[in-house]
Amino acid sequence: MPQPGKATSSLDLHASHTLVLVALWACPVVLTAGAVMGWPLPWLAGVCLLVALAGAWTLRASIWKPMAHLQQQAARATRQLAPTTDTGAQAALDVAQAATNARARLDALERERASLLAIFDAVQSPLLVVDAQGQATAANAACISFFAGRSGVVGRHLDELFTQPVVLRLHARAIEGEVASQTITMTQGEGPRVFLIVAAPTKPADANVPGNVLLSLRDITDLAQASALKTAFVANASHELRTPLSSIRIAIDTLADGAWDDAAMRSRLAEVISDNTQRLDEMVRDLMELSRLESPDMQISRERIALADIFGELHRVFESATAERGLTLVCEQSPREMHLHTDRKLLLLIVRNLVDNALKFAREGTSVRVVAEALAGASGTSREGPRSGLRILVIDEGLGIPVEHQQRIFERFYQVDSARTGATARRGTGLGLAIVKHAVKDLGGTIRVESVWKQGTTMIVELPATVEG
Repeated sequence: MPQPGKATSSLDLHASHTLVLVALWACPVVLTAGAVMGWPLPWLAGVCLLVALAGAWTLRASIWKPMAHLQQQAARATRQLAPTTDTGAQAALDVAQAATNARARLDALERERASLLAIFDAVQSPLLVVDAQGQATAANAACISFFAGRSGVVGRHLDELFTQPVVLRLHARAIEGEVASQTITMTQGEGPRVFLIVAAPTKPADANVPGNVLLSLRDITDLAQASALKTAFVANASHELRTPLSSIRIAIDTLADGAWDDAAMRSRLAEVISDNTQRLDEMVRDLMELSRLESPDMQISRERIALADIFGELHRVFESATAERGLTLVCEQSPREMHLHTDRKLLLLIVRNLVDNALKFAREGTSVRVVAEALAGASGTSREGPRSGLRILVIDEGLGIPVEHQQRIFERFYQVDSARTGATARRGTGLGLAIVKHAVKDLGGTIRVESVWKQGTTMIVELPATVEG
């Protein structure tokens, strides 16, 4: 763009050119007129020069001077507008860049929010966010499923979701900034369940605004039951161990007080000590066996065995017990000469405990039957071909088990009233059927009882994919 000084010089140059042009145009006219009128030549030249100067000056004043003025104003306006235009363009660029950065930040926040929501929903335990007034503001998928029977979760108050007042107290403590927890019992579809509920405060950005509370529920029913079983087990074991130990101690004290010199009394007390020592030995053995079966490191060693070998072992173990009470042990298998693919020790443990239990409660002169049969149809396959399941029935002709006790006989140390067994029955450790239950479970099978009071009991064990074809 031309500068103001340069514009003025250019106009002056145009004015000079104009003077020359006017002079060249006016001189012939003046000279012709002077020649006609007889004017002297010097005088004519002067007149021509004056005419040219007057015409040029008039033309400059009327045209070129206003144009020069306008060009100067345009140059001045250009100088004033140029910085403003540059600043506006830079401001527009800055605004565009800020908008781009804001959009990128919003996209990053949206991705982070989606990731947090995915993590929130991935947690298997119910999670519930509650505001300071106790109204639910967010819930994960597990929480929505947990309260599936209620019309929605978000927007509901705590006292609509929980019937336990303790939940409201936990929420109040969390609002005060304390992490609080307690166990509660809630009834679900499968029955009462025990939950550990934890209320944790969340810190808001503004310290003057009350924060929310995150409630989490964890199902600890199995843990609570295991803890209760452990407590009951220790109490029962202590009681069962104390009984024979007390008998042994009384016998020893009696001998020390002078009964040693009485041969009959000494023999009787020695028998008491022997019987209770044997009972302690059996109890320790059963406790160790039960502990082994319940261990997560329990190894199953499957091999090909003949069922006849198991039956032969039973006859050897219980030969004296059956002879003592006039009982008969009968073992049957169908089809004959079955071969099994299973853990020999566990199978023998199962059958031996069931037969031992049946012999204790069978009436004298009766028989205890062990019947093994292949289940119809293949229930499993192997490299050698399909295998059928095995069903084992241990049948006695005793007094039977009352209906109210049948669901508890597999509990550790649980024993039905000894009065039903008669004076000749030998008291066990109370662990035999618990051991059988765990051994059957380790082999992937099931066990159940069928009993009729004063008629007898049948224990039924089913083991899948055991009989080799």
